[in-house]
Amino acid sequence: METSTQKGVLDIPMKVIFTDEGVSYFTKSGKKINRFKLSDGVEEYGIHVVDFSPATIQRMQLLDYISKMELPLEDVVSKRKEIIDLIKLMTYGMLYRQFNTLLFENVVESELIQHYNRHNIKNPIDYRTKINQKVLDNILTKNISAVNEIKQMMCQPVIKRIETNESMHESEKNMYKNLARKYLDTLDPLIYFILSIHRGSTGYFQLIRKGQQLLAQFMDKASIPEYLALMLVELLMNMAMGDDQSSALKKLLDDDNIYILLRLSKKRHEKGDRARMHFMISNQKSGFDDMKQKINHRITANISGKSLKDFYEGQTELQENMNLGLYYLSYLNEACKKVHINFESFVNRSETDATTTIHIVLTI
Repeated sequence: METSTQKGVLDIPMKVIFTDEGVSYFTKSGKKINRFKLSDGVEEYGIHVVDFSPATIQRMQLLDYISKMELPLEDVVSKRKEIIDLIKLMTYGMLYRQFNTLLFENVVESELIQHYNRHNIKNPIDYRTKINQKVLDNILTKNISAVNEIKQMMCQPVIKRIETNESMHESEKNMYKNLARKYLDTLDPLIYFILSIHRGSTGYFQLIRKGQQLLAQFMDKASIPEYLALMLVELLMNMAMGDDQSSALKKLLDDDNIYILLRLSKKRHEKGDRARMHFMISNQKSGFDDMKQKINHRITANISGKSLKDFYEGQTELQENMNLGLYYLSYLNEACKKVHINFESFVNRSETDATTTIHIVLTI
């Protein structure tokens, strides 16, 4: 769960590449940014960070300031948990973004807003509507009771479902409750503004019910960040280690040709926008044909009826030879299908420098 990432600081050296909005914000704020050439061969502007606040990075992500992140390999062994937390953090951020996108889409397409637009032709509310942030914040501060009521009504069915789940420990229930509230806390303030000024209307209650339905759907996606993070870290280690386990750690620490690059899709202010994450794990020395065969085999592995926990605990040989990432791949594929997330995985090789790259793509 995302609560595992709620630390004061994550100590992971990496390059953070900005969108045009991010570059504009940082330059106007007087912050120094640098031009980097990344592992995908593209030169872009961003910053190099050694440690950072998870909340700050996720806030930048939700503001659409971040386009890419690149992590060096040498931190995988010593900082495995931190990298897992980072991947989970960014994946939850994309889930929050898509929840917001779908709810706002329902607001814009609702009869309530269509009626408003027919009477306000010069100032309609649509996908590109923006209100001065300070003005919006002041209005919502004055209407904080209405905002809290909206949040409470939207999360009430999910909270009730969590509280009545006898299979969950109390700590798990608290984590899921916090996750439900986080979805609502990261919503665009414009949604709360629109709902608050139409409070009590038929359209208001229709949108509340839609918010409840969407929140339930996105709570069901909560396992995806965990599966993804475990799989990527294990795949990265597997890619470096190969079959020679006796010298695997030395190879892992000495090899500087392996890296992980994350691309985040830019938010489009239009109907049908979907958040997309594209992970690229590359290694110039890894055998392309062998890795491709393994990926294709594991993606079709028969895992019916087994949980990830059961499978992991019952296969000690997988723990010993570090091939777990390829099995997590099967679980991730199946889990994504169940919650309507489009999952792709493939391997390719550059003809120019023989670099082998694993691609993992999630479209939420």
